[in-house]
Amino acid sequence: MNYVFYNPLSNAKKGKVTVETVLAEIKTVYPDAEVHSVRDVEPRAFIAERKAADNVIIIGGDGTLNHFVNAIDVDNIPCSLYLYPFGTGNDFYNDVKDLQDPKTHLIPLNDALTALPYVEVGGKTYRFVNGIGFGIDGECCVVAEQLQKQGKKNISYAGISVKLMFTSFVPRVAKLKVDGKEVEFDKVWLASAMYGRYYGGGMKIAPGQKRRNGLLTSVLIHGTGRLSTFLNFPGIQNGKHVGKKFASLIEGKEIEVTFDKPCGLQIDGEVLEGITTYRAYIK
Repeated sequence: MNYVFYNPLSNAKKGKVTVETVLAEIKTVYPDAEVHSVRDVEPRAFIAERKAADNVIIIGGDGTLNHFVNAIDVDNIPCSLYLYPFGTGNDFYNDVKDLQDPKTHLIPLNDALTALPYVEVGGKTYRFVNGIGFGIDGECCVVAEQLQKQGKKNISYAGISVKLMFTSFVPRVAKLKVDGKEVEFDKVWLASAMYGRYYGGGMKIAPGQKRRNGLLTSVLIHGTGRLSTFLNFPGIQNGKHVGKKFASLIEGKEIEVTFDKPCGLQIDGEVLEGITTYRAYIK
């Protein structure tokens, strides 16, 4: 049997439009596909009941995928699982698009989702697919989410970041611990933990990070003023910050970051507010 899952909140909350648009293409391959919302079905029980011959297709971007991987046992998927990339955030797709079938546009997920890393934050534990944003990137997501709740459309994350950079965001003092080795940094603009290369809608924050190599990459942008950070931003966006004095990239299995003041944090685009510390690790 074949199943399609969609997120009704994806793509500016036009999930059903997404399904109607994409389903015709999917049904050329799986004409009997049964459609479900990820919000209406308990994914863990549903996936656990599937058989090896079943195919499950997820339509969506990073947020949808994050919701799904935190609702199922990704290390024990009994059926074939695929992603049809669609939505406003496709950082996972940017990393694995060489796996995409050019005819069906589907990306196989079974291998890609095994051994995902964990993050402990706010007393809870999550799995993540791309990375953790902590600092101005997390605050940017907080502001964007607030604007979405107000009914704002066509939100510019770059515009929000620049505004925060020159107004309300104050760089933090950060204590970074990677595999037990602790370092303190001043004037920290962001302190990420990456499993993939991209986050934030195409920002190549960890160019050398490789999925499934058993390591994460800690990325800190620090030590610069507002104008310098603004001038460096295009290079950071395109992955050209590696080797620069203001950028520290450190690989490890366990990354812990503590700020001196609370800040917004995002996990694959999912937002948490008022966070002071997180611990990301891979087994």
